[in-house]
Amino acid sequence: MNDSSQLEELVQLVAQRIGLRITDDARDRFLAILRERAAHLGYTSLKDYRTFLVGSPAIEEWEVLARAFTSTETFFFRDHGQFDLLRFHLMPELIAQQSSAKTLRLWSAGCSSGEEAYSLAMLVDMLLPQREGWNILILGTDIDSKAIAKAQRGRYGEWSFRMFPAELQQRYFHLEGKQWILEERIRSMVTFRVSNLVSEPFPDSNSELHDMALILCRNVFIYFEPAAVFAVATKFAETLRVGGYLLTAHTELIGHSVLELESRLLAEGVVYRRRIRNPVESGYIPHPSETTGEMLRHLTMQPINNSQVNKQTLPAHAGEIVENITPTQLCIGEENLLKQARIHADRGEFALAERLCHKALAVAPLAATPFFLLAQLAQVKEDFNQAKESLNKAIYLDPGFVAAYLELAALYERANDNPRALTLRHAALGIVRTLPNNELIEQYETTAGELAQWLAQF
Repeated sequence: MNDSSQLEELVQLVAQRIGLRITDDARDRFLAILRERAAHLGYTSLKDYRTFLVGSPAIEEWEVLARAFTSTETFFFRDHGQFDLLRFHLMPELIAQQSSAKTLRLWSAGCSSGEEAYSLAMLVDMLLPQREGWNILILGTDIDSKAIAKAQRGRYGEWSFRMFPAELQQRYFHLEGKQWILEERIRSMVTFRVSNLVSEPFPDSNSELHDMALILCRNVFIYFEPAAVFAVATKFAETLRVGGYLLTAHTELIGHSVLELESRLLAEGVVYRRRIRNPVESGYIPHPSETTGEMLRHLTMQPINNSQVNKQTLPAHAGEIVENITPTQLCIGEENLLKQARIHADRGEFALAERLCHKALAVAPLAATPFFLLAQLAQVKEDFNQAKESLNKAIYLDPGFVAAYLELAALYERANDNPRALTLRHAALGIVRTLPNNELIEQYETTAGELAQWLAQF
């Protein structure tokens, strides 16, 4: 059997064992790595190397392959939008729900060198400074044992703090030479270990992987085959406790409908929650911020749609926001209306958020941002055609709207139109390469340089 045939079998094997997607553009590089690894281990053919991979767990070898095609790039409080969401909304909600049981279980899956898991620990320390009597698990896992070893040391260079508040750096770290050392009481809050998300079975009551209140798995699914994304997301859903949250990077779960997960569109993006089928039987205690309308939506287990929202079910002032636009609002323009739209989307009042977007377009017909928010609202309702239409309009009005290209690419990938998705990602790459490396891409809370590095893999 020639190398070409063996290559295809090995592409399928890495997808099955570690979920890794090898794109067409990466095949030549993958083949070169396979030959190099085979020679390094003393195998004279790819067939023998494949037999080695199939015949034993070969954990270290899978790490090598994963490391070659994934990025370990991370930093503290990466994606400030999502961490603001955690700090001001989700974590207080989860802590309040667990105040009687005093149990909090958090998992950073694909934690790389530990910055994300330690960021969670710092959040817990800020939000729950008095933790006596609490049973708190903060778990960080990654397939890369070298990254896990670095995480366990808790020593970081300046690059890990590039979007980290200076006051928190001084509060939780001390400088030794050129490295910042994490305070021991924070470091001891986190447990790290190696884990293969695809092959490891979970939930598992005999390990830590069960009854999680929160799972962060960000910038991991971008490397996975669609089948692996769905399989791991399904396992995540089953590993969450009822009402627990899953956060991924933006667009990573678009098009993957996981039975036990319901999406919530918040101002900072889409989050996923394990469905609440019966609050009484499940023991789920709603946070005081949850309205009666939200609880009814949980019970129906269906995303809210336009027909479910009317003035009779909204607060008394809600209609005034749309119908009674003041001269001040008109002067402020669509920005004020979009801010209100995001607030109502955060509350789950999607139809009202849509109406505010359209009002913003009436004030500023050439604005692209309202169409981007309309696309997000359409995705929550799983109206993907409408989402595509809105994103195309956003791009037409603002040809440099990087996030619109990437959201649209994810929708085309969902529809198995991979060539069109690739074209859109290449277009986004062309745009970000014209920007300064440190320029922030607002929708993703990442820099142009970091986004370019990720897009270059496609």
